[in-house]
Amino acid sequence: MKATEFLERLPTTEPAPLYVLTGEDTWLQRDCIEALLHRLIPEGGLRDFNYSEHDVERDTLRRVLAVARELPLPPARRLVVARNFEKLSEAEVELLKDYVRQPVPTTTLVFCAGTLDKRRTSVTVLLKAATVIECAPLTPEEARKWILAYGRRQGFEWSPEALGPLIGAVGCDLARLTQEAEKLMNYVGPGGRIGPEVVAALVVRSPHEDNFLLAEALWQGEAPRALRLLHRLLSRGEEPVALVGLLAWQLRQMLLAHDLMAVNTPVKPCSGSCACRPTG
Repeated sequence: MKATEFLERLPTTEPAPLYVLTGEDTWLQRDCIEALLHRLIPEGGLRDFNYSEHDVERDTLRRVLAVARELPLPPARRLVVARNFEKLSEAEVELLKDYVRQPVPTTTLVFCAGTLDKRRTSVTVLLKAATVIECAPLTPEEARKWILAYGRRQGFEWSPEALGPLIGAVGCDLARLTQEAEKLMNYVGPGGRIGPEVVAALVVRSPHEDNFLLAEALWQGEAPRALRLLHRLLSRGEEPVALVGLLAWQLRQMLLAHDLMAVNTPVKPCSGSCACRPTG
């Protein structure tokens, strides 16, 4: 299951007793854990007693499972997060097997790992029993859904026209998307609506995007726009020599694409009325 799907379903479904969060996007892993925390444990002092995080390599799996078996303070459930699961030793496999055969119903145990080696017995045991959540980098469409959901949780409304410019400027990196979203929400105030004009005024374009736009302006012969973009890049501290090299590479790619398009362009059939029609 993808993390975005998990976050969408969680408010209306019962959390599972075992999860595995895997993938490169650690920010998305944290977002899933935060969502589980809000779902399982109400705000207040109970979180200090019913929520804990552990490093499997430092605390050992025996300690993690002992905490998972403790009864929570009602009415909340217990949430236990075990990080660095990929460093679990093969000697601890039997402990893991014992727990997954009969997980504690009042505890949700979450194992976090960047990557999982499916050749290891410990990984195989857990994957058969747990719900796997993939925290891979988002696609643009997934990023749109994530921003909308994040805004709703914070009490804000996003204009659909604002999402494209935001993702175009920031990309799909959740850490930066969250940072920019927080900035925009603080600007419009509680309960406000974030439109494209707010994004245009406050979101700083990435250097990569401005580099591409500069190459595009040069390719299309738009000198005034190219000069404005060049001034913005230089004022931001970009190295002139590096810009020249990058522009040369981008323009070569554009020329290559142009040549490929020309080669693959189908020839329009002759109408019979042009000068190429044979005579005689």
